[in-house]
Amino acid sequence: MRRTALIILDGAGYSTDPAGNGVRPDTLPRVFAAMEQHGFTTLKAHEDAVGLEPGQVGNSEVGHLTIGAGRAVLSMTRRLAAGFESGSWAEHPAWSSVEEAGVLHLVGLLSDAGVHGLVRTIVHAATIASGKGVDEIVVHPVLDGVDSRAGTAPALLDQLEAAISPLPSVSLGVVHGRKTFCDRSGDLTLTRATVDALRGSAPLPPFRREELEEHLQRESEMSFPPRAWGERRLRDGEPVLITNNRADRVRQVIDVLGETQRVFTIVDPGQGVRPPEAIFFPIETVTDGVAGELVAAGITSARVAEKCKFPHVTFFYNGFDAGAEGVGHQIPSVAEHEIAERPEMGLAAVTERVLERLADPTERYLVVNICNLDQVGHLGRLDLIERAAAAVDDAYGRIEAAAREHGWTLIVTSDHGCGDRVIGEDGAPFGSHTTRPVPLFAVPAPGLRQVWVGSEGTLQNVAASCLDALGLTVPSRMQPALVRFEPLEEE
Repeated sequence: MRRTALIILDGAGYSTDPAGNGVRPDTLPRVFAAMEQHGFTTLKAHEDAVGLEPGQVGNSEVGHLTIGAGRAVLSMTRRLAAGFESGSWAEHPAWSSVEEAGVLHLVGLLSDAGVHGLVRTIVHAATIASGKGVDEIVVHPVLDGVDSRAGTAPALLDQLEAAISPLPSVSLGVVHGRKTFCDRSGDLTLTRATVDALRGSAPLPPFRREELEEHLQRESEMSFPPRAWGERRLRDGEPVLITNNRADRVRQVIDVLGETQRVFTIVDPGQGVRPPEAIFFPIETVTDGVAGELVAAGITSARVAEKCKFPHVTFFYNGFDAGAEGVGHQIPSVAEHEIAERPEMGLAAVTERVLERLADPTERYLVVNICNLDQVGHLGRLDLIERAAAAVDDAYGRIEAAAREHGWTLIVTSDHGCGDRVIGEDGAPFGSHTTRPVPLFAVPAPGLRQVWVGSEGTLQNVAASCLDALGLTVPSRMQPALVRFEPLEEE
């Protein structure tokens, strides 16, 4: 019986350039030793390789979706653009409620990265609302500095202002950083601070570009405090459209806003409480990926990740259906504001759970996310990413040893780059995802040998390699395996 574990080293891009790079042979000696011993290739993990647009970096959502599907799935940003251009977004029945209210508040991430939001989405939503004659459209931009590189907020604000200024009835409201808006810790203190600012619960200082520039000399715009660009705030019952194109960072703010406002969303937040008519772009489930093949083969997998990445090894890996397949093992995450003090995060607990699953004779397939190189990489500090890498390398060494002991094949890859560049060429913190490729290597179980059948590929090739390692037939709809596994010939 073949047994296979897919280990996703989240944020581990590959580059031989050591500058600002925490993913190096000296920081991850066990990982790189395995790559040297067994061979490796690199995979494209951005742009069209994962269903994104030209110039867009990869992210955890599309990375895990592609790894699980075995093909590229059209990204939400591309669906949004197509919906705007075709006019189908403007035909959604939700707009009638907005027209009746006569007002719409647009709240979303001001970003050029597309990971969680885009400037373009805000502009398109304002354009549709304006075209429908909505009397008052108020834009509340949320400054990025994480997905978009730190320090880009002034240029993005200029871009937004230029795009909406010709539109009638559109004004700017509250400007603030994403730290409170995007919190997903479960503690609603920060979320309520965001909503209080949007509702005008207390007077806000006026927004001044000089203050923003001064703030950026010290830290990222993600922590910029709420400031009033205009006078308009949310009033009870007024509709709000959250323009983020990804749900995981806005679930808390949707819940809190929903206490007083009618909330519309671009995407389904997955909480089961939003009426379908309040969601502009419902999920299109992918049913023919690895999860479907496991069900057909009668194999139940185990999924292990910290809370912050748990949806990625379940919901996204399964093609937008967390319950399609798999038994989940969710490990508590440290609060985001504690990551700088604890770059090891919850990896020790993740590792112990993985070792338990590897030792269980009933397990056959395991999907694991190790998130440190991504979560810590966003902080833009080389000292912290090196500490995170040391913890990841120790965990990998223990996992590899247990896999050998219990007869598992390991397939190791990443979903996108991040920890491979935490300091930019200018010496400033980088902290965003990169366009560098990610590694793919395998450690065959005892009795198997690996055969490389391709060189460079994309994340689309990972699914087939996993199915082949399990001894399953790879369907033609998936991209082919780059590495295959064969029994060792008996002497």
